[in-house]
Amino acid sequence: MVKARKVISQIVGGIQCVLGGLASAFAFLIYASPSIQDIIAVTSEEVYFYMFLFFIFGLFSIMSGLLLIRESGD
Repeated sequence: MVKARKVISQIVGGIQCVLGGLASAFAFLIYASPSIQDIIAVTSEEVYFYMFLFFIFGLFSIMSGLLLIRESGD
């Protein structure tokens, strides 16, 4: 049971890291690509706000995922 919990914790931590990386990459794409800004209907005033939100979400997801992986590795 304990081994299954460690494996699931590592899988969930890895998924969180990947999602955090994707959110951070999406934050950069919102900033760098005017075509993506048009697709998701973001005005130029809102670009920095959305970029900040996605970057913070990505950062916390990566940190949480790494903590899960580290905790289950012991």
